[in-house]
Amino acid sequence: MQPYDLLGFGETMLRLSPPGAQTIEQSTSLQMYPAGSEFNVCCGMARLGRTAAYATVAADNPMGRFIANKAREQGVDTGFIEFTEHRQGLYFFENPTLPRPGMAYYDRADTGMANVQPEDFHWDTILPKTKIFLTSGITPALSSSAAATVTKALQTASQCPDTMVAFDINYRSKLWSPAEARRTLEPLLEYVDILLASAGDAETVFDMDPQLGEGLSQELAEQFSIPIVAAIYRPPESHVLWCISCYHGEEKELVSCQQHGRMHAVERLGAGDAFAAGFLTGYLEEGPAQAVSMGSAMMVLKNTFHGDITWTTRQQVQAIMEGDDSTLQR
Repeated sequence: MQPYDLLGFGETMLRLSPPGAQTIEQSTSLQMYPAGSEFNVCCGMARLGRTAAYATVAADNPMGRFIANKAREQGVDTGFIEFTEHRQGLYFFENPTLPRPGMAYYDRADTGMANVQPEDFHWDTILPKTKIFLTSGITPALSSSAAATVTKALQTASQCPDTMVAFDINYRSKLWSPAEARRTLEPLLEYVDILLASAGDAETVFDMDPQLGEGLSQELAEQFSIPIVAAIYRPPESHVLWCISCYHGEEKELVSCQQHGRMHAVERLGAGDAFAAGFLTGYLEEGPAQAVSMGSAMMVLKNTFHGDITWTTRQQVQAIMEGDDSTLQR
């Protein structure tokens, strides 16, 4: 029996943000949050009642212990965190206030994950323990050794008969160029069972037509021979928040949904990770249709929380899936 539904692997940084609409230059205080794509997905799935573990390299100091503590707080197994003498990555984020965009400033050179080596983790004994192994395009962008570590992990996971590989493109323009990203990521897709992508990332990295709409997931699946692809894209209709399509190649099945309703966006950071947590949970439980619906509901709720973690409950997710947009419950 596999003890974990999900094992995530990636870098978590400390995110420092001034309160409200303040800029860093004017602020006298900063709020601190854990921030990492795979970390966020692990926390989200744990909050939905699934078993999750997180693997990373963290600084052997209070900053690294802060990351581990926050994962444990959400019910995530931290037994695969390796502690190192290298520093913890930081990033500073100013909240958007239209027309001023949100701004991210990274300070992540020479971190533990940038110095990770393929032999740092015993993937052959770790990966058979999980139903899904998740990493993203952020991790191989950190360094050549991080890319080599991701490659080894994906190769090993693909050889585990009961472990699926999930991969989120997660393109970051401040880490590498589109050409560098494609050159590194495209060879990794042969090991991927579930690909998660936004239309923007698919266009930037793989030159996909942004007008494909719900056909984007099928196009990605067929071009790169990936069994399951979920894609988020913007709809032409202004009253629709977003659209999601999922193509399941083995069944020749295309599932899509549109997210309607009201939403007051407090903070958008981590919304894609919330979608991934909901999608993977729904897929494990009932398949693509449930995955798309649960992923969308998680993404709605994430927009209502400060910080990168989706502080939601299973009951709240279910209410959104059932169309409950009431503004007061008592």
